[in-house]
Amino acid sequence: MGENKITEKSVHDITTDKGVKDKSNDTPTNNPSDKSVKDKPTEKSEKAITKKRNVLKKIDPDAAKVLQNIKDRINKKSYGRKVKDSEIISKGLLLIEPHHLQELQESTLTEKDRLHMAHENFVKQNGKITLDQFIGKLLKGEIRN
Repeated sequence: MGENKITEKSVHDITTDKGVKDKSNDTPTNNPSDKSVKDKPTEKSEKAITKKRNVLKKIDPDAAKVLQNIKDRINKKSYGRKVKDSEIISKGLLLIEPHHLQELQESTLTEKDRLHMAHENFVKQNGKITLDQFIGKLLKGEIRN
């Protein structure tokens, strides 16, 4: 009745990334005036690059509660605008020191990772030995870390 259907011919008439399809031979036109913004940077595209992007990250519920408590304490004031979550997070990220990074890296290691690291260190100091032989020596007490 009054339904709009996409026909095969109308699909071929759609504009592509490379240019407008030529209806006569179905090849994209390559007019110099049809260059995309990617090929020739303009003043607008350069401004868009420096514009801030919002990125959504997930945090666990406990961290969300802590963030909300901090935000509530900060926003208990008579004047001024409300502080945003992103401002609190940005300030906190600037306070992270190298020893915090080290702690986070170590907290992600499994026991298997620690075993492989100990094996690599042993091999560097004492020469080549298989992982099975290394584990055997650990169990016998021949190697102490």
